[in-house]
Amino acid sequence: MPDPAHQGAYAANLVGGLADAGVDMAFISPGSRNTPLTLAFAAEPRIRDISIRDERSAGFAALGYAKATGVPAVVVCTSGSAAAHYLPAIVEANQSATPMIVLTADRPLRLRGTGAPQTMDQANLYGSHVKMFVDLDTSAVSAARDDAVELVSAAVSLPGGVAHANAPFDEPLVPEAPVPPSMPRSIDDESIQPTPVADIAQALNDRAVMLVVGGRGGAALSKVVNSIAATLDAPVFADPQTNLTGPNVLRYGDLVTAAHDEDDNPIALGAHTPDVVLRLGPIPTAKPMWRWLEVSGVDQILIDSTRLADPLGSADRVIDGDPATVLGDLTVEPSSDRSFLDAWLTMDATVAAVVEAVLPELGFPNEPQIAATIAASVPGHSILFVGSSQPIRDLDAFGTARPAVSVIANRGVNGIDGAISTALGAALTGTQTTLYIGDLTALHDISALGEVQRLGAPLRIVVVNNDGGGIFSLLPQARSGWVPEAVYERHWGTPHGLAIAPIARALGLGARTVSTRAELADGLNAPIDVPELIEIATDRRAVLGHHVSLRRAVARALQGFGIGEEHIGS
Repeated sequence: MPDPAHQGAYAANLVGGLADAGVDMAFISPGSRNTPLTLAFAAEPRIRDISIRDERSAGFAALGYAKATGVPAVVVCTSGSAAAHYLPAIVEANQSATPMIVLTADRPLRLRGTGAPQTMDQANLYGSHVKMFVDLDTSAVSAARDDAVELVSAAVSLPGGVAHANAPFDEPLVPEAPVPPSMPRSIDDESIQPTPVADIAQALNDRAVMLVVGGRGGAALSKVVNSIAATLDAPVFADPQTNLTGPNVLRYGDLVTAAHDEDDNPIALGAHTPDVVLRLGPIPTAKPMWRWLEVSGVDQILIDSTRLADPLGSADRVIDGDPATVLGDLTVEPSSDRSFLDAWLTMDATVAAVVEAVLPELGFPNEPQIAATIAASVPGHSILFVGSSQPIRDLDAFGTARPAVSVIANRGVNGIDGAISTALGAALTGTQTTLYIGDLTALHDISALGEVQRLGAPLRIVVVNNDGGGIFSLLPQARSGWVPEAVYERHWGTPHGLAIAPIARALGLGARTVSTRAELADGLNAPIDVPELIEIATDRRAVLGHHVSLRRAVARALQGFGIGEEHIGS
């Protein structure tokens, strides 16, 4: 019979090794087979252990925690189908280079392939979506700390991603006496640090440069981007997640670059084309920009810590490295001509005036103005987690970045699943967090509202309810002219007729509805002391008209740059 104390000692040393390497959060779902791991995490004072009943929700919570902190969280589950529920969060973590450690408990090796209850093949369960898989030898107590360091190193080394360890445990699972936690030990930090990469200054000197920055930002990236942009007199086109602000950062870059003439040619990028585009991180949310990058023929340098090829296939040079590290090593010559920058800043200021004038004319509630209000009104020194589909696009187009607000989104695979759980994980860092999502995204993860209420994290959820899939109003499915309305409504519009606030209240969460901009702004400004939900209803059928009105107004305002009215494609 196996010695449960021996298994417990392995688990204690594994968990101790994770703590030694800097891990400080574990999300554990209830189960029997993971008992040795659960007991070890509960006994380790350096790691906070939180119970999340649904493994799918736990996976996204770990994802959110890592997105907010950069530190990999651990998820722990029992054997069998429980492990399969982590896959959506693992895919997002993989695609967005977010570190995560997955510990799946398993039945002993002798039961594999026998049809034993709650047993399935968990080896390489997540395939190519993880950076590392290891079947742990839970009898090798002396190897446990090395196993832990290997897991953390794989998760955080560039590009970040998921390390999966499968831990077979035999019965009995509970030792006769508690297994003490292992003593802290120092580890070689170099084993989990990225390596700097080369200099690229030669390609940027004496040229009209534009910086296009995607992915997650941070203080280090912000500092070097603003420094190099100032030296090169380069405009900066930044995705909301970069959290970039500064004198050269375009406030409304999405709207400026989205304007096309009546022949569907890009206006600003046609009138003021850069000689070279320095791309940092993944492609931005704004489709007009990355579509232009695909076909422009302009010299492009991509710096990204990724194991993937350039998704646009248009970069002339790809440097595999952390953008902040690479730019920190650059020495570039100061620009002698800022006319290129001035042209872009003037266009940006022109568009800002248009947005500020037109938004109030649309009548509230309209979704572009909701996005602008959310960006301007969430508490300072907080996190704004933005759902995929329309919210991230509206924030990109109409919201203005604030230096004290960190924007996070699941833009690895751009899915709407697990948004509430991901935001919960971010809020469990202790930082006030606002979640901005649509109604279908809320319904997809609605059971997580019960966990939000139970854990009491500082999370405010704002749901824009347009009774269905509002984003499709802007896509060809709604505008082709040949899709019957009944078919469109059934498969894309998907009206549900549900109010979200009563569902939240039924799950014990404080919830209310608002209908005016002042109510929304006041509700967002207040400190987030307890979790709550705010719902605001909009008209899904008005979404297209609002966007067309705004973008046509932008194009008209840019006519002084040799531009005609924007063409709204079919």
